[in-house]
Amino acid sequence: MKKIHFAAIAAMMLAVSCEKTDDTPTLEVSPTTVEFTATEASPQTVTVKAQNVTWEYSVSADAKSWLTVTQDGNTLTLTAADNNKAEKRNGQIRIEVTDGSKLPARSVTVTQQANANPPEMTLTLNPASLTFDGEGAAPQTVTVTASAETLSWTAAPDEASAAWITVTSDTDTFTVSVADNPDTERRAGTVVVTPSDDAATAKAVRVIQEGKVIPPSLSVSPSTPIEIAYNEDTNIILNVEAVNTEWSARAENADGKALSWVSVVTSTGEGYVNVMPERNTLKEPRSGFIVVTAEAEGIEEVRIPISQTAAPDYLSTLDGDLELNTLGLSHGHSTLSPYSPDDTIIVPTSEWDINLMSEGVAFNTSTGQMTGTGYRLHFIIVTDRMVINDDDLYTIPDGAYEVVTSKPMDDNPDEIYYKDAWTIDKGTEGTSSWTKYTGFWYTELQEGEIVGSAPVVSGTVTVTKLSGYENSYTFVFDTKDDFGNAITGTYSGSIGLTANGKTLPD
Repeated sequence: MKKIHFAAIAAMMLAVSCEKTDDTPTLEVSPTTVEFTATEASPQTVTVKAQNVTWEYSVSADAKSWLTVTQDGNTLTLTAADNNKAEKRNGQIRIEVTDGSKLPARSVTVTQQANANPPEMTLTLNPASLTFDGEGAAPQTVTVTASAETLSWTAAPDEASAAWITVTSDTDTFTVSVADNPDTERRAGTVVVTPSDDAATAKAVRVIQEGKVIPPSLSVSPSTPIEIAYNEDTNIILNVEAVNTEWSARAENADGKALSWVSVVTSTGEGYVNVMPERNTLKEPRSGFIVVTAEAEGIEEVRIPISQTAAPDYLSTLDGDLELNTLGLSHGHSTLSPYSPDDTIIVPTSEWDINLMSEGVAFNTSTGQMTGTGYRLHFIIVTDRMVINDDDLYTIPDGAYEVVTSKPMDDNPDEIYYKDAWTIDKGTEGTSSWTKYTGFWYTELQEGEIVGSAPVVSGTVTVTKLSGYENSYTFVFDTKDDFGNAITGTYSGSIGLTANGKTLPD
């Protein structure tokens, strides 16, 4: 049996133990505190003792502006700039492993003494604000004056303004340039001037740029000539686009005088002109201009020609004589407004508004319009004055009533206007769609729409009261339209009288 020497075993164990200790990672720094004088401080060193680890250092944010650190192997050299403040300042250097070793970071606390006689450290900017045009603005220069030769600075736009403000620095100045402003609203930004020494306060230049200036302009759509028929009285809308200018519109003739037959209403807020022509009842065409004018100088007015055809020589759509008895006129509706016996103004005549209709056509008492399909004959008989009576009995006197041209208004405003008794106003075309069929007219309707018509312009209507009835008559028509077609025939029956809003029995 071999003998085991305990001394040899102990030596082997010691050797193994020493070998493991050499592989242990370690990290130490010395010294852990460093202090500098306020001015003309000598550099100082920090030694990093690292075994089996890699490492790196960093300087705290509050010390980066005045503490400089350089590395040479395991030695860090610390250099402090002069402290130009009357208070002490502090910083820290952090050393930490980078290879994943689980060793805590080490730190070195750095302090610098306060300056007993701090120098003045300021920056002065001239000018302190800049204003640029919205487009094509020339660069502008700012002069920077430092209170100390050792005080330097940097200038740059703030983050929000960096997209449109550019800064170029020189020794004692910096130049500010701006991109064109794409918007019409002004915008503002800031150029920040940062001193090299934190004893000085950062300064800022306010940068204002005006909005993009859009030159005044005026356009009208459509701007092509407006051509309308004599009987067209629907509104015409012209769209106006005005930029940076107010505007107005008018209707005038070639001599610059206002047109009597066209009304113009403008809406500058919504940007349109409403052109409203009247129906042409004259036998000749007429013309003029719609003029849209900008208030801004240098913008030509827009002149749009407007013309209207002459009224035709005749309005009748009949292609020959008309026998009323073939229309089947079977019922009527009429209105009368008898006067009060106490009226102080005595009008010597009364008007009977009469509609004779065929089967299938009805009079809407609410709207005064005709509905249905068929034929209608409308005329107004003028009789002597009718006065309200207790029996509600009102009668059209028997006799012949002549179709005449409407009586003109009296020039004397104090004279009472009235139509002559024993007359019927001839058919005329009014100046709007509401008054197109004025006076004595024959019309053919399809579902309430007029598809044929003829104005009755001459002749007589002979009226005979039917005995035994309150509101029934015989009407004998011996008349002509404006083309010379004879419109003749007879109607016998009720006229469905409504007097002062009260429907009377027949």
